[in-house]
Amino acid sequence: TPMEGSFAALVDLRACLQSEFAAALGKLGEAAAAAEQQAGGAGGAVDDAKAKAQREREERMKAEDEAKLAAMTPAQREKTLEKRRKKAEKAAAKAAKKGGKGGAGGKGGLGIGSGNAQVLQTMAGADKVNAAVLAGLPGALDVFSAAQGGSALERCLQMLETIDSGSTRRVPKIAKGTRDFHPTQMQVREEAFNIIRRVFKLHGAVEIDTPVFELKDTLTGKYGEDSKLIYDLADQGGEILALRYDLTVPFARYLAMHAPGNIKRFHMAKVYRRDNPQLARGRYREFYQCDFDVAGTYHPMVADAEVLCVAVNILSDLPIGGVKVKLNDRRILDTIFEICGCPPEKFRTICSAVDKLDKAPWEEVKVEMLQKGLDEAAADRIGEFVNLTAPSGEPYALLDTLEQRLGDHPKGGPAIAELRILFGYLASMGVLPQISLDMSLARGLDYYTGLIYECVLLDNSLGVGSIAAGGRYDNLVGMFSGQTTPCVGVSIGVERVFAIMERLMADGAASLDATGSKMQVLVASVGTGMLEERMRIAKELWAGGISAEFGMTDSKKLVKQLQDALERQIPYMVIIGAQEIATGVIKVKNMATKEEATVPRSELVEKLLAEGARPVGANAAPPGAAGGNGPSRASLEQFPDEAPVLISATKKFSSINLR
Repeated sequence: TPMEGSFAALVDLRACLQSEFAAALGKLGEAAAAAEQQAGGAGGAVDDAKAKAQREREERMKAEDEAKLAAMTPAQREKTLEKRRKKAEKAAAKAAKKGGKGGAGGKGGLGIGSGNAQVLQTMAGADKVNAAVLAGLPGALDVFSAAQGGSALERCLQMLETIDSGSTRRVPKIAKGTRDFHPTQMQVREEAFNIIRRVFKLHGAVEIDTPVFELKDTLTGKYGEDSKLIYDLADQGGEILALRYDLTVPFARYLAMHAPGNIKRFHMAKVYRRDNPQLARGRYREFYQCDFDVAGTYHPMVADAEVLCVAVNILSDLPIGGVKVKLNDRRILDTIFEICGCPPEKFRTICSAVDKLDKAPWEEVKVEMLQKGLDEAAADRIGEFVNLTAPSGEPYALLDTLEQRLGDHPKGGPAIAELRILFGYLASMGVLPQISLDMSLARGLDYYTGLIYECVLLDNSLGVGSIAAGGRYDNLVGMFSGQTTPCVGVSIGVERVFAIMERLMADGAASLDATGSKMQVLVASVGTGMLEERMRIAKELWAGGISAEFGMTDSKKLVKQLQDALERQIPYMVIIGAQEIATGVIKVKNMATKEEATVPRSELVEKLLAEGARPVGANAAPPGAAGGNGPSRASLEQFPDEAPVLISATKKFSSINLR
């Protein structure tokens, strides 16, 4: 029959292919044997020389490693060996995992790929005809028999087309060091951004933005040892680019290009660092920074004091707990390095080592200094200084000590005098109690020229490290323009703030809508045919600045609408029916007190605001506001001196400042 003839042809074809393949393998084996025989003794001598050089190299590396271990303290040696042991275990587990994938489908042998496996699986689903002919293949593959949905051949061709198009289903995965934000997390982020932006604007700052990528030459040479963390972009035949590492260097480039004069600016945007991510501590490769900088010529230390005041105010307003600002001056550090015998060319590398004192004990930092070529006596003298710290709010005793030992130095003396002026300004602004003069603070970035600071939590049980940092960088703009422009700023690490807020607010997360929205009103109806009327009412509420939903089905029963509002904790419901439409009134239900009121439709927005509905963009209500959700008229009458500033002069409360 035609079917038997087809199978006979397939059998002949398979036999022919197997014969050709066997012949090719035989020729390949003969050629390999001849090449090996020809290499002979010369190849063996080369191999012996290579093996000897390898053994000598391994012995030399082993001796160097033993010398390093011998120079360490017992605690350091134990810690290093423990790290190596864990690394070896991890490598062994990884190798075992790879070995398990060997054989038919892995690197250990020949096999079929995932695409071919899908084809074979599809073909094997057809009726098994003449399985004996196809013995030895992965399943009985009948490419001619009919099956549901077309022949197996047609299904295989469709599968091949899908594989070729790259649209096969794969397990979704996010890039390392990044994350998605869920609706409730976005609400936390929005609240943090609103607090930060509000403080920036209270201090008269203007907002700018810059490209997410810069010319690579713009970024390189500004970050010291951290320059290796810059993300390079693949060359597309044009300019050599890189993703921005921070917002400070792009701001310096902006100043050099546009010369805006004295400017107080803020910038809230994402930056990128090819760092080792630690998600639990809020350390990512893509993250937001919120920068506040003052550029231009001002009275000494005035701009520095205001920047520190901004940082303290923001971190005090954010619900993250108490904070402390560690403060130092690069000029004082350089003076310490100089008088202790550190060569000037090693200032920045030793500064980078000192900057690790908040994460490692002095003994480990000292070992790193010695490995970087610093004399041990010089390292010990530096240790006497960098371990000095003043209590928060009490910097003057340490300042006096520094003045006695460094006051005559041409660089250290003026820096100490300026710190004394700064502490007076900070006391006048009421933020000195949060300031701690700390000689261990170094800040590893190369562009800092004077004052440096870092903000940390008083209770750092979450282990997030610093949550804000900054300093003075008077020479950075001159790298682009050739003219010195004094600059000082601070950067808020909001990803770490988010991590803290998410943990500290976890107990209160139940008060948020499961979708993360701040919905104030659910527009409900009794009866059918009310969908368009609910839409019109929702539009009136939106025009009044009140968030509302009208429901997207027409026949939902009122009891289900009530249940929806309760589950999502929407504080108010607006209910209409045929009678309310006919008389021009609307029912307003307070879901917390269970009270209902019937009001004219023209007074709906005013009634909801009086009840305490919070307009979109409003801050928390003052004490006495109904339910704490927004300002009631009664509460505003009780606080005439703290009445809100209406950003809009109409009844459309686009934003309210209640602080």
